[in-house]
Amino acid sequence: MSRIPLREAIRTLSSEGLLVTKPGQGTFVTQLDLDEIDEIYNLRRLIEPSFAEHVTDRVSRRDISRFEAMVAHMDRVEEVGADSWSRTNLAFHLDMYRLARLPLRYEIIAQMYHRLEPYSRFYVHGTSAYGRVQCEHSAMVRALADGDAEELARQIVAHIDGGQRGLHAAWENSSDTIRAYWAESTR
Repeated sequence: MSRIPLREAIRTLSSEGLLVTKPGQGTFVTQLDLDEIDEIYNLRRLIEPSFAEHVTDRVSRRDISRFEAMVAHMDRVEEVGADSWSRTNLAFHLDMYRLARLPLRYEIIAQMYHRLEPYSRFYVHGTSAYGRVQCEHSAMVRALADGDAEELARQIVAHIDGGQRGLHAAWENSSDTIRAYWAESTR
């Protein structure tokens, strides 16, 4: 393999916050601590609800059908598997926010999602939080279908709060399990 694509991949992953390069030591997978995770959740709480009005103004019936299909796909987690569920979950959120046509805000939130994804994946799959998460996804789609920006913003905040509380509880109850999961998922 040529070094150029490898360097570009490392540069991309570093810009997303997934890798950190330490001069003279090498490049390593980023490992967040609970304070950094909380900072990401707090930033999400400030930024994500601000997409709601823009998204509800621009969402089409076709978009809503696509989001409904994504939620239905995620409802079948036992059939589709954790990896497919996580990819669909990430696409659900980022596709929704992309509709807002706010490229700078979107870039920031996408970076946060990518950085937090391994931890969210552990929380959702490690604690079987599917029920709560899927209920919130469905409520977001209903708010989109109703054109209700306030309800969408409220559901987004509830989703963020639930994820942060759940990840805290999982972290505190099984930090050794999280470290082992993290080590395994970053190989």
